[in-house]
Order: sequence, then C-alpha cells, then structure tokens
Amino acid sequence: MTASSKAPVIPAQSEPSSRRAFIRSSSALTVGAAGVALAASAAPAEAQQKGESILDKWVRTKKAVVGVDLTSKPMRFRDESGKAAGLGIDFLNGLLADVGAEPEYVEMPFGQTFAALAAGKFDMIGTFVTILPSRALRGSFAGFPAHYQQNVAYLREGLTVKDLSELNATGRKIAAQQGTSEVGTARVTFAKAEIQTFPQMPDCFNALGSGRVDAVITDMLSAPGVFKSFPKVTIAPGTVSSVANTFFMPHDDFKLWSFVTNWLRWSAGQRAIQGWEDKWYAAELRETLKVSTVTVGPGGEPLTINPA
Repeated sequence: MTASSKAPVIPAQSEPSSRRAFIRSSSALTVGAAGVALAASAAPAEAQQKGESILDKWVRTKKAVVGVDLTSKPMRFRDESGKAAGLGIDFLNGLLADVGAEPEYVEMPFGQTFAALAAGKFDMIGTFVTILPSRALRGSFAGFPAHYQQNVAYLREGLTVKDLSELNATGRKIAAQQGTSEVGTARVTFAKAEIQTFPQMPDCFNALGSGRVDAVITDMLSAPGVFKSFPKVTIAPGTVSSVANTFFMPHDDFKLWSFVTNWLRWSAGQRAIQGWEDKWYAAELRETLKVSTVTVGPGGEPLTINPA
C-alpha cells in the first residue's frame, strides 16, 4: 500500500470531542452520499432535457440523413447526371428547403429501409410510403397524407382481360416489389395466382416485358415510363387498390412529426402536391390515357381530377 492509500491517522481524543467529531464526520458522509445519489438520479433527467429532435438537428447541421431506394422511376431515381430526381424527391426537397437543410442519401433496396430506420441508420425514410399498420410498429407516419397510390395491373404483351378477377386464376404469375404494400394486396386479391416478388421495380417490369410474369401490380404513376420502355404493355381495367401514402419517421419525436404533418397540410392547401404529381405523371395520364387521377385535397381527402 502506498503512502497516499494509507488510512488517515486520527489522534486520540476525549470522549466528548471524539463523539462530536464522529457525528460531524457521519453527517458529512450522509450529506455527501445524498449529494451523490441526487446527482445520479438527476443525470437521466438532464440527458432527457438535452435530447434533441431530429428537426432541431437538421436546423443545426443543415443536413438530413435519409434512407432511399433510387431505382423506381418516376417516384425516385437518379437522372442522367446522377442527381436524385422524381416525385418523392421533389417532396423531400420541398420539405427540407423549408427547414434549411440539404439531403444526404443512404441508398438501399426499399424493403430494407424500415428495419434500417428502426436501427438508427438514418433520420427518416426519404420518401412517402404506404400507411401499413404493421409498419407503425417500427415508426410513426405523418398525420396527413402525401399521396394517394392508385395501384393497377400492368399486363404483359398479348394478355387481355375484361375484369381484374380474370387474373385471380391458377397458373397466373403476378409480380410486385419486395417490401411494398402491393405484395400483401396481390396475395389477397389474387389468392389463386402465383405471387412473385423482386427486389427492385425495374426487375418486376423486366420480368413482365420478357413474359416471365403475366402482370405487375404497382402505382399508376409508373405508366408513362413503363409504356416508353415496354410499348406493348397495357393496363387492365379497374383499380386494384387506392391507399394513402405519407412520410415515415422514428417514434417519439413529436416536433419532427408535427412539422412534417403541418408542411404536408400546407402543401396540399397550396396545391403544390397536385403540381408535383402533374409534373411527373398525372397530367400525362389524363391527357394520353383519358383516365382520372387522384390527388390530396386540402383536408387530406382523396380529390379526383378528371381528364379535360
């Protein structure tokens, strides 16, 4: 034992003074222990008070780390210059412009983004997604829709149907992208068919174009690009499903949730959402296919826009 570690030597004292010293030292130890206990109990509260909303972090750092799958044109993709583009990217850019931040993309297949968000790999999924109840176990949806997804059945060359029910038959092969709500929809709506899933949306349409599957279930917004790449593909009559999509973020960040919700409500009221949809697909569909499209109304309701 070193000199510094030896117990202190207390000189012998008379009973009264020793007793007073003992009481004083005991009191000091008690107060000191209480102080340590209070400090220990206060530490978690202080850490919680210092907790920062993701929104505040975006404002402070001027950067938002978002998870995206940039392979699904016109929703989100890289253009010829390598820049991220698409309907979902316009939404994200508009949102972050009002925050004063720039996006930093963490790219991965769409089906992996939910687990990655739950694991803290990034701040938020960088585009709107279908409001599946099972997804709400891993995070929170914004309180206002960003987009109404009109799912239709794209048919391979040479296949014609008068009704969607004709696809619900043994021997039919129907494709959907892994991790999307369309997989569940297809399994319920076309229970007798074989449902095949592919990691990326281009994989689905390559399978359709080569005749390996009979149909692909996905959003009508893909139609302009699909028809350019596969001019003999057609769309079956009718809508498979129409579901709300919105932004998805971590649980327990009310400040971020409130900002995104308010921003979407404002964008719908200003008809910015309709403008972005018209830019990427809706106006062309109404003009060329003479079909009605659905946008988000000022109160969050589905708003049908008919062709001229």
